[in-house]
Amino acid sequence: MSDKKIIEDRASKYGCPKDFFPRYGQMCEILRTHAVQGQKDKLNLAHLKGLEMVLLKCLRSAWNPSTEDNFPDLRNYGSIAEMQVNLEVKDK
Repeated sequence: MSDKKIIEDRASKYGCPKDFFPRYGQMCEILRTHAVQGQKDKLNLAHLKGLEMVLLKCLRSAWNPSTEDNFPDLRNYGSIAEMQVNLEVKDK
């Protein structure tokens, strides 16, 4: 499938990217600000990225609740975020 066809397919399922991505960016910024305030100097970036993917799927689901992968993806991205809480990155 060409890039143009992929963009058209996603727009039909999730709405125009020009509308979606600014909204998604705003929500990610709010999430990041909240995480920084709460976690202070121990920000878990991997956990934050997992939560950003949850936000992405939430927005997509809000636009089109009948897309089949919405809820499995929400659960899986939430599980990935949860796993990051328990992982330790060792300094070299």
